[in-house]
Amino acid sequence: MPGRRRILVIDHEPASSYMITMLLKLNDFDVDPYFEPESALSNFRKDLYDLILINMDIPEISGFELYKEMRKIDDKAKVCFIADQRARYADEFTALFPDFPSGRLADMPVTSEELLKIIGLNFANND
Repeated sequence: MPGRRRILVIDHEPASSYMITMLLKLNDFDVDPYFEPESALSNFRKDLYDLILINMDIPEISGFELYKEMRKIDDKAKVCFIADQRARYADEFTALFPDFPSGRLADMPVTSEELLKIIGLNFANND
């Protein structure tokens, strides 16, 4: 039987990070939450995570830049982006991920059902 899926959550907002972490844990995911992107990047390892969940509104670094750096370490890492006002990132998202369904760029606040659906879409995608 395969192990539980492991998700890296990077969100600078403690309340949001806590709620996402608890939701995922209650749905049988292993979760490693980080508030600081530098710490998440320095602890990131190849083949450790099934999914990276990044809040695009992290003030220190663009979520896209953070993901690019992580892809240098693990080029198979899957990602799900969340953002306040996702429309702000839509053009950049499409340019960077032309074949990646835009539904995986989620608006905050996101409902539990929406987030679990988006995460499920990421796991269903084999690229």
